[in-house]
Amino acid sequence: MQIQNLFRMLTRGLLAGMVVMLCTALTFAQDDGGGDGGGDGGGVAAGFAGVEIDARGVLHVRSVDPRVALELRMATLKSQDPNVRIQSPMRKVSLNRLEKYVADALARKERLDEEVLGLAGLTRIEYVFLMPDSNDIVIAGPAEKIVVTPDQRWVGLKSGKTVLQLRDLVVALRAFAPGQGATTSIGCSIDPTEEGIKRMQRFHSQFEGQAATVNLQMLTSGMKQALGYQTVSIRGVPRDTHFAQVLVEADYRMKLIGIGLEDPIIPMKTWIERTRAGANAGALQRWYFEADYSKVATNEDGTALHLQGQGVKLTGEKEFVAKNGKRARSGNVGDAASRGFTEEFTKQFDKLGEVIPVFGELRNLFDMSIAAAFIQDRDLYGKAGWDLGVFADESKFRVMGNPTITQVESAINAVWKDGQLVTPIGGGVHIAARKLVSGENVEVDRTVDASSQSMAAPSDLADGQWWWD
Repeated sequence: MQIQNLFRMLTRGLLAGMVVMLCTALTFAQDDGGGDGGGDGGGVAAGFAGVEIDARGVLHVRSVDPRVALELRMATLKSQDPNVRIQSPMRKVSLNRLEKYVADALARKERLDEEVLGLAGLTRIEYVFLMPDSNDIVIAGPAEKIVVTPDQRWVGLKSGKTVLQLRDLVVALRAFAPGQGATTSIGCSIDPTEEGIKRMQRFHSQFEGQAATVNLQMLTSGMKQALGYQTVSIRGVPRDTHFAQVLVEADYRMKLIGIGLEDPIIPMKTWIERTRAGANAGALQRWYFEADYSKVATNEDGTALHLQGQGVKLTGEKEFVAKNGKRARSGNVGDAASRGFTEEFTKQFDKLGEVIPVFGELRNLFDMSIAAAFIQDRDLYGKAGWDLGVFADESKFRVMGNPTITQVESAINAVWKDGQLVTPIGGGVHIAARKLVSGENVEVDRTVDASSQSMAAPSDLADGQWWWD
């Protein structure tokens, strides 16, 4: 289902397109043969990267060896009691019961454990529904026992899939809280300055006709310095949340993969491997994530939602850049290299999310944001008599306080292509919000009712129990 249709269906505004890469291909003629090679641009050549944010709010990439997390997870898996269930095909979590449990624990000054903070190990949201007899608002999907990796990623013990986190869900619920208008957009943008683009253009113009003698390391270093840091903007959610950090990191990391500065671990052909010299001269290649659910359906009275499908796909679009540094959208979906890269990235998205967890975390944000938008749009808050309780109060349940990302380093690579030097300039993230209209456009499926009713809480649910299988 296309994002335009999906986001018209569920709420008045939400995540839509995540523009994840601005890439301009600058070419220099080479007089005497090709050769190959590339500047490293400060990227990550092996393993995958984590991030750190310095005191100035600049995001930096750091190397992380994925084998360490895998070995830890495998060792933990082997040590498990074989009689203990570590996976559930469909776990149900009552949001209002969970909020009451958290409120009571906070009142007693108790520390919240991983089960609470990891939403009982949910790895996807497939259903959202209201239980009319008990007024529970429930989210449901597959779940696993939680393990926290050395670089603080929360994943399922057996599959390695990322686990939904309560702090991110609370951010989404606040964005679509009861009694307030829908958030018009949730987004981030990483933008080079116009002055930076002009400096970069002036820098590379001095090498016209001199490509045969260009030192790639000097070229990429000079262009990176000329372009400078790029500015990060956040919309719709507080910028000092884990939610916002995931948006920025996922966008930035995908761009690094596309231009050949980060090893995706999963075998795939990147954009820079696919592109041809001259194909993008004077253009910026934008890549962005958008929702990709094969099914979005509700029951007849709009109290249950079913999400089905991968959830995220990568799309591209071409922009043009003027000499004064201003950018203009072309409406063109991009060249063959861009289409090939985005299609393969989408095809490999599940696997990428298991070895580079931030992509799985990004998909979780889509699931949680759509669930929160649906709860608000169909007034499940009012029907359940729930006002978010402590989840609505930052002084009681904190989700803010993460290091704030204000800038990112420009990422630049350079390679020879067919006798020309192609130097894609990575940088730029934008999430466009899509306004959603009434739910009448959502597919109505009577089986959603039956499914949600079959997942009702057992009659012997203990006091303080907030999830069940």
